[in-house]
Amino acid sequence: MLLGQLGVNHSRLVITLKVSGPPLVDVRYDSSSLRLRPVTYESIHPALPFFPMNNQRRRESREPSQVQRLFRQLVREWLWISLVLLPLTALLSYRAQINLHDAHPAMGALLSVVWVAGSLGLLLWRPRWALWVTLIGMACALLASTGLAEMRHWWSPTPAVLGMLFGYLIWNWRRLSVVLTYFGWELARLDSEPKVFPERRRSQFTGADRLQGQIMALEQAMSRTRDTRRFIADGLEYLPVATLISDPKGQILLGNRKARQLFDNNLVGDDVLDQLARLGYPELSTEQRPPLSAMPLLEFRDYKERSLRLERAALLPVDGDTPIGWLLSLTDLSAERAAEEQRSVLLRFLSHDLRAPHSAILALLDVHRHQAGADSPLFEQIERQVRRALDLTDGFVLLARAESEAYQFQPTLFAMLVLDVLDQALPIAQQKRIELLHDMDEESQERLINADQGLLTRALFNLLENAIKYSPADTTITLRVSCREEWLHCELIDQGKGIAADELPDLFSQYRRFSSAQGIDGVGLGLSMVKAVVDHHGGKIECRSVVDQGTTFLLELPLIPE
Repeated sequence: MLLGQLGVNHSRLVITLKVSGPPLVDVRYDSSSLRLRPVTYESIHPALPFFPMNNQRRRESREPSQVQRLFRQLVREWLWISLVLLPLTALLSYRAQINLHDAHPAMGALLSVVWVAGSLGLLLWRPRWALWVTLIGMACALLASTGLAEMRHWWSPTPAVLGMLFGYLIWNWRRLSVVLTYFGWELARLDSEPKVFPERRRSQFTGADRLQGQIMALEQAMSRTRDTRRFIADGLEYLPVATLISDPKGQILLGNRKARQLFDNNLVGDDVLDQLARLGYPELSTEQRPPLSAMPLLEFRDYKERSLRLERAALLPVDGDTPIGWLLSLTDLSAERAAEEQRSVLLRFLSHDLRAPHSAILALLDVHRHQAGADSPLFEQIERQVRRALDLTDGFVLLARAESEAYQFQPTLFAMLVLDVLDQALPIAQQKRIELLHDMDEESQERLINADQGLLTRALFNLLENAIKYSPADTTITLRVSCREEWLHCELIDQGKGIAADELPDLFSQYRRFSSAQGIDGVGLGLSMVKAVVDHHGGKIECRSVVDQGTTFLLELPLIPE
């Protein structure tokens, strides 16, 4: 979002631009006047304007800006005015002193030159006092001439007065020209910015008066800025998240309607830490409060038992790294946490209450088998269907765990997980006389990854179990592990039935069974669980397969930096 403000103060134009964008990320601004530099923009999104990063800001601070170039031009104009007026003043004063029959006309000419030079110096040093400097200088020249006449020393003040008068007129003319140039440059830069919403229709200026044209352009720019401020203010007010803006000390400058409803307060002017403490933020419950910049960002429950998550972003100036304010948001996650609690209850029901009857059926069948001394085809069918229902329950529970956020990450040696999975799968492979081979380079045996060991082990076992299940007897399955460019690469290669090319895009979809799986038990949840686990670990997985030649799964996981 873009927020702009433009104002005029005497002969100075002040333009302030601010940019922010979801999701509550870095916000930068620039304030330009005749003494400050402008900003160059870069685009991180094709449609939205943004400001440069830190290195761009530092590089820009070393380059002369348009304002600095205009000021240097103004100094050059002052030098030319001085080089023209001072010799003319000296010449006129020298001639006037000769007409007054002064015995030392050079002294009178020097006094006039000093008077005009002092006035020009003050015009450059204190441009706001230009009129008073000129009037006081002229009055002092007349008083000095009168005083010298009382002392019988004749000095004509006319050259000095004319020099100061023309100096004031020419200097202000050139200053106005430079200011108009700066106005035109700033307004053109403002007009060239990407538009974030439709603008009003503008009236075209057809006159020849440049000043009038600049005034009309300034009026249009201010109208555009007011429209932008209204647009941004309405957008911020109706954000679905409680949002606060504070100064560096934590005093709240703005709070949208969601924030006012959350805190039951108008908020403006209050201390943000006090408001968070009243809400029940745990890090503010002690007397020794951390500063706003160092306060940990947590998810907590407030006094109304709402689950809230605090986020914070620094408002940084374009030419520095010291925050000029803070942008804070409080996201209400109560509905999500309630849904997760219901999900947990359902998982507990599936993993225990639903499994118990099936386990009891299997136990009764086993007792009957021992009592009868022989297997009945009916009982075999019942046992097969019960075990299929148990597999479906286990698959659903594992998939639900994999898709949840309840991961317990810790530094893990991936090689140990591979060896564990191979040990689990070896009895299954031996039943089909399938040989399991593994190849791990030296680096992969030493590098760590950040993983939930239980879920990642189960995901690897699912892949290996599928490879065994869909491979014919007397074949080989190879597991290769290597490290390349801070990524751990794992390849699982089998010599099974393969998967048709048109079925690969839906490989990780839930409850999908493919033509190569006909006649083999399964519910279609294993690969969905694998994909969910890999995604939560920040990794990637893909499959390459040729029908009747085999399948290769490629798994990539980020390594912990050494």
